[in-house]
Amino acid sequence: MEAMRLETRGSVGELSPGWDELADRVTAEPWARPGWVEAWWEAFGAGSLQIVAMTRDGRLRGVVPLLEDNGVVRSTSNWHTPGYGLLAERSELGDLAQGLVARRPRRIWLAFVDPDEPGSDACRAAVEAAGYRVIERTLEHSPFVSVDGDWETYRESLGKKLISELRRRRRRLEEAGTFSFEVADGREQLAALLDEGFAVEAAGWKGDQGKAISSRPETLRFYRSVARWAAEHDWLRLAFLRLDGRPFAFDFSIEAHGIHYLLKTGFDPAYGKFAPGMILRYEMLARAFSTGIRSYEFLGADEPWKLQWTQTTRRRTLFQAFAPTARGRVEWAAFAWGRPAAKRLLAVVGR
Repeated sequence: MEAMRLETRGSVGELSPGWDELADRVTAEPWARPGWVEAWWEAFGAGSLQIVAMTRDGRLRGVVPLLEDNGVVRSTSNWHTPGYGLLAERSELGDLAQGLVARRPRRIWLAFVDPDEPGSDACRAAVEAAGYRVIERTLEHSPFVSVDGDWETYRESLGKKLISELRRRRRRLEEAGTFSFEVADGREQLAALLDEGFAVEAAGWKGDQGKAISSRPETLRFYRSVARWAAEHDWLRLAFLRLDGRPFAFDFSIEAHGIHYLLKTGFDPAYGKFAPGMILRYEMLARAFSTGIRSYEFLGADEPWKLQWTQTTRRRTLFQAFAPTARGRVEWAAFAWGRPAAKRLLAVVGR
């Protein structure tokens, strides 16, 4: 048997076939796959892309994509990435985690990590064994609905007030014209559907505050790339509410391996009196219960509108590790305590 080999690559493409095969073996989330990472790097990448790849017997056994800049190793994740972690079979996670410290970076910065995953345990063990100091902070609690019962039971759990309000708004909507709800997979007319959806998403406060998908060219490029990639895998789900054919509420989602991931949503405030966000969420959750979905993931933070539908959340954290050096100890103190003296010293030694 060939010994385990750990190496670093600078390109997603050269690893993609084995990477996708590995992701299929462990039923990885979409953002752990090469198509997502490549789209993210093209849109948001800075510094040097370093992909730690672990092979044995000619087969890829583990992979973790990283950005390296001035001795700092970072995850390929930001607020557009719902999760991040090591990709490997469970028995290989410890060896793959060694790749994080193999080149002795002065700081390791991994964002949107699930702290309860075995890969997170492997990261902690690897960096602590190498003498690194660790800080973990919660970034967000992401709501989800476990679709493990029947629709009527879940519906009743929402409470009579919410259901009554939904009926009233839905009735007003149907009186206003021809109402329709649709979910497209993007295999036809993808560009046109995205244009419609992104225009709806930008119609409200997101567009006003520059936070819509179409507000920045890199963000627009990213979601168009993700949409094309997801549609090729039959994972893309674009949901619309329409009145007389005109879209006024929109979801951009990925649905893979029995899990529905809500990535972006928005509605046109001109239709606010109909509570479009509430009606779209009701329709999508009803659909989840009828199509065999196991979990409906709202993603992002635990905003009040999401907590109308569930009280269960998943924690996402920022994992930081600081090298066992004088500079590393100063950086650790600055991030751990925010001490003025430590910050002044950082300015002297350089960031």
